[in-house]
Amino acid sequence: MREVYLVGSASTRVGKHNEGARELGRQVGVAAMAEAGVDFSDIDGLWAGVALGASPRAVFVAKELGLTGVPVQQVVNASASGLAAIHEAKLAIQSGEHDLVLVLGYDLPDSAATAQQAIAGQGFLPPAALFALWAAERSRAYGTTAEDLAAVAAKNWNYARANPLAARRADHDVTVEEILASKTVAGVLTSKMCTPWGDGAGAVVLASVEGLRKVSTPVDGLTRLASSVLQSETYGEHHTFEGAVVGPRELTQRTAHLAFERAGIGTDDVDVVQVHDAFANEELEYIELLGFAPPGGADKLLRAGAFGPRSRQEFGLPEFSTDGGLIARGHASGASGIAQVHEVRRRFAESGDRVGVCHLVGAGSVCIVQVLVREDR
Repeated sequence: MREVYLVGSASTRVGKHNEGARELGRQVGVAAMAEAGVDFSDIDGLWAGVALGASPRAVFVAKELGLTGVPVQQVVNASASGLAAIHEAKLAIQSGEHDLVLVLGYDLPDSAATAQQAIAGQGFLPPAALFALWAAERSRAYGTTAEDLAAVAAKNWNYARANPLAARRADHDVTVEEILASKTVAGVLTSKMCTPWGDGAGAVVLASVEGLRKVSTPVDGLTRLASSVLQSETYGEHHTFEGAVVGPRELTQRTAHLAFERAGIGTDDVDVVQVHDAFANEELEYIELLGFAPPGGADKLLRAGAFGPRSRQEFGLPEFSTDGGLIARGHASGASGIAQVHEVRRRFAESGDRVGVCHLVGAGSVCIVQVLVREDR
């Protein structure tokens, strides 16, 4: 099986953009290729992750980069669309069909309401209500408090302060009290515990070993896509057939287990993790489902200071949602997976991290976990 490397990446700010998706896609595509030292004539395949039907087709975005005859594929898998596009591009490289692939992720709905309506169309309740019910279930099972959820959100808001691409950038340290005092959305969830949907785009360039001969090899090391696992839900007791925005817990557990096994790593090896934290209680759940804490154990670790800055040094646990996550960086649907990968590569270059994990769930029915590893050159 051929190795796959990430040799360039770029991401836009999450929020309102005056440019359309075609122009944003061109901008991030050009930026990612520039980092890799290639142009569109060198690219032999293009994949795009697009979650919302109102966004333009991938082939129209590709035309903004040039008319080279390159094959173009569009991948639609709800919030997981960006990682799903990377997954499909990886398979194309491993098959031997391609050596240098550009992956785009983008979504530009008419408004945040449009995005929420599209996601809410997956079921009979809006997402915030479904996740509020999940938060209430966690509270009954483990004693998770509103303060615990606010601590997750405050951590991510404060990470976003250093991220110029984040939708939410506070000019001060955000406190638990400030999160709790924001407007109630559903149950114990307040507005600052919930993701702001918005516009955005991202791009990444993937290469085989042969493709590396065409690119500018960074002096500080390469990023290898050590594994990418895509799974869907399996039938279980009390199964929800429609509207499973949350999805069964075993879905993330199974996907993560396979991804870590195929990458040849354990949880102790991981330095940084980006998860599907659209609502604060999700991050606590996924910390546990990915294997970094026992069921109900993430709350206690969080209260002690884990999962934020210095988590690796003080607790031997990775940092989570280091660019602010979906809660503070924002959620641009198809672009979110690319933003996660872009953040892991930034951490590799600036923080000395060597193993990163990206995780997204698509409307509760699919899960993708990718493991990225830094290799010295």
